[in-house]
Amino acid sequence: MNGDTYSYRDGLREAVAFLLLDEGRRVLLECRPDRHGTFTDIFFPSGSIEAQDHKGDQADYREVALRREVFEEFRDGVKVERLQLLGDVAVPEIGILFYVYWVVSWSGDPGSHSYEEGEPFGELRWSPLSEVRNVFPYESGRRMADMLTAALGSR
Repeated sequence: MNGDTYSYRDGLREAVAFLLLDEGRRVLLECRPDRHGTFTDIFFPSGSIEAQDHKGDQADYREVALRREVFEEFRDGVKVERLQLLGDVAVPEIGILFYVYWVVSWSGDPGSHSYEEGEPFGELRWSPLSEVRNVFPYESGRRMADMLTAALGSR
């Protein structure tokens, strides 16, 4: 994709991170292939907001993008029912602004891997929320885990 297809705010490419919890308070992680072909790039499932997500009389373009990304990454295996925006996390080092969503209510099965452009891409795994903060190589992932933990604590 070229730069014109993405959505930007304050010079950062906008993206959504979607945090899914199961009944056992485990959170879904995506282990993406690194440059060596191993799956050590661990993060929450996420995706870029595209210009098309702004079109029409749709609701919040971020939620439109999230639903599109969930559909694409899980091949329609997950139905989003209710969302809660937890906040945003800017990562200027890579030029991305993540809008962090907790998928409060969902149904289906994400499967064992995510998809990019219709092809299997990252390995999916569930991790206890209490331990997930320690598996992230990125401060942004730890901040998102803290946001989710705080949201659950306020319920």
